[in-house]
Amino acid sequence: MPINTGGISFNESMASAKKGIKEMLLPKGLRARPLDRIPPITIVVHGDPVPAGRPRFTRTGHAYDPKKSHVYKRMVTQEAKLQYKGPMLEHKALRVEIKVYRPIQTSISKLKHKRRAEGLERPIVKPDTSNYVKLIEDALTGVIWEDDNLIADLVASKYYSDEPRIEVTVTEAK
Repeated sequence: MPINTGGISFNESMASAKKGIKEMLLPKGLRARPLDRIPPITIVVHGDPVPAGRPRFTRTGHAYDPKKSHVYKRMVTQEAKLQYKGPMLEHKALRVEIKVYRPIQTSISKLKHKRRAEGLERPIVKPDTSNYVKLIEDALTGVIWEDDNLIADLVASKYYSDEPRIEVTVTEAK
C-alpha cells in the first residue's frame, strides 16, 4: 500500500531536510533569511558624490580606476560595512534605489539656490547618473550583495542639496 506524502516526493523531502540541517549548523546571525522578513537596507554616505571614472590602462594593458574614483569607492565600501551588519544577500532578485545629492554651486543667485534646495531644479549636467550608479554597485558588491547581477530593479535619481550625500535603499524585487 502506497504511503500518502501529501504530494511531496521522497527526493524533495530529503532536500528540504538537508537544507534545514545546514541552517541549524550556521550561527544564528549568518543564517540565510528571506528578504521579505528583514526591513529595507539603507546606506547613507555623506560628502560630495564621485562618479565612476573611465578606467585607465597601463602600457601592459592592465586596467585600473582613476585615483579619485578608487578612493571614493573604498569610502562607500567602508561606510556600508559600518552601517550594515546583516548577511550578504544572495540568490534573490533585488530592487535598489539610489539617490545622489550633489552640492549646490555657490556662484548662483539666492533664488536659484532656494529652488535647487527645495528640489524644484534638478541636475541635468554631467556627470551622468549611470556613472554614479556603477561606482555604487561595485562598492557594495561583496558587502550588501554577492554580485550586482542580483539587481533586477534599479531607480537612480540626482538632486541638489546643501548636504551632499548618496542614499542607497535595497529591498527584494517584487
